Amino acid sequence: MDDTLSIELYRKEGKTLQTGSLSVYLNGTVRIDSWDLGELPEQWWGHDEYEFGVTVSGTDIRKLVFALLRDRYTGRTGAVGEFRDFCEKEGIETHSFHSF
Repeated sequence: MDDTLSIELYRKEGKTLQTGSLSVYLNGTVRIDSWDLGELPEQWWGHDEYEFGVTVSGTDIRKLVFALLRDRYTGRTGAVGEFRDFCEKEGIETHSFHSF
């Protein structure tokens, strides 16, 4: 069974088809890639197709998650509630605590 999470991030159609996708694999590896087909890659590279991407190893997933969350929530006084609401919207289980 393939437990890869994948989504198309963008698609732009015209003289050049441009697509981008995000994949997260069971081992934690994250990959964002793009594929261009048509006029632009032909002009730049002499071929009508060009693929490129970035992969982060599953061993660095903790650093990636930390950096993304730091980037999104630093300086936001509503960070806790926003994070909780985001997780709830995405179906991600959370555990809350309160202290007085």
